Amino acid sequence: MKKLSVLLTLMMMVSILFAQEKKEVVLIGDIKCSFENSEQYAKNVHDVIVQAFVEKGLHEVIDINTLSARGKEIYRQSGESALNEDNMKRLSEAGEKGADYIVTGTLSNYDAVPVKNDKGQVTGFGGKLNFVFKVTNLKDGTQKGMADIACSTLLSEKTKDAAIMKAVKNAKDKVIKEIKAIFPITAEIVEITAEKKGAAKSLLIEAGSALGVQAGDQFKICEEKEFRGKKRIIEIGRIKVTDVQGEDFAECKVVKGGDKILANFNGELKIFAEMIPRTGPWPPIKM
Repeated sequence: MKKLSVLLTLMMMVSILFAQEKKEVVLIGDIKCSFENSEQYAKNVHDVIVQAFVEKGLHEVIDINTLSARGKEIYRQSGESALNEDNMKRLSEAGEKGADYIVTGTLSNYDAVPVKNDKGQVTGFGGKLNFVFKVTNLKDGTQKGMADIACSTLLSEKTKDAAIMKAVKNAKDKVIKEIKAIFPITAEIVEITAEKKGAAKSLLIEAGSALGVQAGDQFKICEEKEFRGKKRIIEIGRIKVTDVQGEDFAECKVVKGGDKILANFNGELKIFAEMIPRTGPWPPIKM
């Protein structure tokens, strides 16, 4: 009995460590702007991007402004290039973690437009702002994705500064939406839970409430092929979540491509599920 208890404890520790290792590290780097007196606006854009990544919860997030002077120097010298072994060693020596991705950006435009009443009197200001951010894979230096964000105030503010600051705050939801597109939730297929006439009818995926999966979410089933060292991703089917089974799993109904999914799964080919971004109301419509 004691041996069983020890074994279960070890299994739980391994499970916890594995769960922690699953999260990749994203470093939110600098947001640049060449306009005069724009430093505070650029910092606010940076902070909103940090908040969006933290709120999304898919990654471990590091703010470059929280690093040591040495850590900042190493990342800024490396820029958007892949982190080589020397830089990784220097980061370790500086007591800093090596990131998998870096987010950088540019504040391209901002303005505050006077809002007037029927008499032509200025009653406030409407803020608007544009910025671009991109995500670079620090393992190989390739670009993971890029987003162009345009935001504005819904109501007028008393001062120009307040209007622009409010526009920045209103960008968070748009940033989160772009994060979802750049980093779609992916999951392994655990098992085919039902099949009929050579086609999968339902299956279990390794993605649950911990990743924000909900009943009604849809995933495309993809096959990864390789040709001369280059990867090709091909959609072979689609599934819909019917039951979220805790933090790590979800039961899904196969809505398309059941025969191909079953054949590839049994053939142990490299297939996975990738979430399709939600476009309907929240939460998803019940089945």
